[in-house]
Amino acid sequence: MDTIPKILIQMLERESAQARSVLSAAEGIDPHYVPCSGIRPLEDLANHLAQIPIIDYKFYTTKEFSSFEQVHTFEKELRRSAIGDLLIVFDEGVATIVKHLKRLSDESVLKKDLKAFYEQGPKKSWAQCAPEITTHIAMHKMQLWMYLKMAGAPVSMWTYYGMSESK
Repeated sequence: MDTIPKILIQMLERESAQARSVLSAAEGIDPHYVPCSGIRPLEDLANHLAQIPIIDYKFYTTKEFSSFEQVHTFEKELRRSAIGDLLIVFDEGVATIVKHLKRLSDESVLKKDLKAFYEQGPKKSWAQCAPEITTHIAMHKMQLWMYLKMAGAPVSMWTYYGMSESK
């Protein structure tokens, strides 16, 4: 029988593999591309997606951040322009979360002892936070995929789901 942490890891790893496919598809696309005025350029979105795992992890575990200014400073440190470098940031963040979750028991993953500095309300458990991180990745994976479609990149639903094109 699977443990709760193992199930959370499987969810995160599946979504992360798909996001990685979409990030990879941004290689060679104009990093300054903006689908319409008032939204961030492709490069900013790709950086945000790549940084989600480590930043969201730090929100709940290290307590390094007590303000959004600190978060923005860390985002600038992590910022990369090459897709290969963004994939490294992304992979390291995912690996950090997976390593952490692997150390947790079913009981500890359910313990409500997590709260990011910006959150109101009661503390949460990793059973709540890990799916939130996974859906945060999923949301921006879709956003980046749409940017790529609008930019004319050769992406398809195969790309979106991290699969090889069917021949």
